[in-house]
Amino acid sequence: MVPIRATILPANDDSLDRACELLSSGELVAIPTETVYGLAANAWDADAVAKIFLAKGRPSSNPLIVHVASADEIGRAVRMPLSRPLQKQLDSLVDLWPGPFTVVLPVNERIPSLVTAGRNTVAVRVPSHPVASALLRRCPFPIAAPSANKSKYVSPTTADHCVSGLGDDVALVLDGGPCDLGLESTILLLDERGPRLLRPGTICAEDLASRLKVEVSDLIVVDNDKSESDPSFISPGTMREHYSPRTPLRLIGDDEVNSVVPPGTGRIAFRALTSEIASRYERVETLSQNGVLAEVSHNLFAALRRLDQSGLQVILIDQCEPVGLGRAIMDRIHRAAAGHCEGDTSEH
Repeated sequence: MVPIRATILPANDDSLDRACELLSSGELVAIPTETVYGLAANAWDADAVAKIFLAKGRPSSNPLIVHVASADEIGRAVRMPLSRPLQKQLDSLVDLWPGPFTVVLPVNERIPSLVTAGRNTVAVRVPSHPVASALLRRCPFPIAAPSANKSKYVSPTTADHCVSGLGDDVALVLDGGPCDLGLESTILLLDERGPRLLRPGTICAEDLASRLKVEVSDLIVVDNDKSESDPSFISPGTMREHYSPRTPLRLIGDDEVNSVVPPGTGRIAFRALTSEIASRYERVETLSQNGVLAEVSHNLFAALRRLDQSGLQVILIDQCEPVGLGRAIMDRIHRAAAGHCEGDTSEH
């Protein structure tokens, strides 16, 4: 039986109006953001939110991010007014919106508990993608939107990626082209005891620490690999195994550069390989000709998906230093490779 595929429409005024109508009636719509494509529902509608968890096969212990049109609208999700310490922290960061930046703050009573996995906090952000922004301005409600893919699989960065696993669970996919950044948003918990980085992203920890006048080491949560049942699991995207291809993924080390490569091996390279090295692999995906990390992050998930569909036995992937944007890249790679990196002791 051929699976039913969701309708993909180019984003324009007509399709945006249709998307707003569908969301208002409790349906799911896949939407582009600057990070990855999101599976959107009316964040005030508990029944609609429940469809997200069902479509993704997502555990109810894993909270969602709520999206609003502007910083002035965070009160649609967040309990206002904030305490003075939280407001001071937010004031130093608010110019990062619109953008790939999520904050965790006290939740207001209109957000269903399913959105927050029963926590008293909610993750909220203001996306900068013009399609997401235009849709949010049309909707009289905030939008809950995790990545538009089956739970734990590689995040989608094109409209076609959204329908490969979700089928007719999605009423409509708005096609806004490939996502600019290709990695999910940075998530920061704002807390009266001090802010904490819950998920690294393209807004780097070093920049956040400078704005907040704290040390990077004080901002970063070292042990953030929470099990889904852990009561402190308050942030999306922090499971040990996440963003994972079905093909085993293994990080390549310096000692393997000249080693024999078994048949059926693919390679994800951060920079162009010599023809001699590239010829050892069945397939090679080059994320950046010169190792530019912004290009690596932009192309990472799409490359993982292509190699995962190539019938390979194993995928080897490069590493970079986990500093700045490299911290977010290596966070995704470690989670994607979890369970396949025997003996690897690299920093998470």
